[in-house]
Amino acid sequence: MTSPPEWTTRIEEWRSDAAALSYEEALQAVDLLLADLQSDTVPLADLQKQVVHGEIYLDHCDALLKAVEANVVTLDPDSLQPVPESTPDDA
Repeated sequence: MTSPPEWTTRIEEWRSDAAALSYEEALQAVDLLLADLQSDTVPLADLQKQVVHGEIYLDHCDALLKAVEANVVTLDPDSLQPVPESTPDDA
């Protein structure tokens, strides 16, 4: 979905605002936007803006999840010791 050029500043502000939020706060913001969209109170002219705003929050949530996932240690089920990360050379 492409956004009109005049949205550039607003989108940058939304990204900056989202970056300051925790995962839970960003997810709550998505829930609030979704509730607005489902209530049919959002004027058609604002619909795309709300969708883009929600996508920014979801992108932030995804980035936070990927960062946590990268730090999760896999344990060997028998010894409960950390399993070394495999590298392409291990194959």
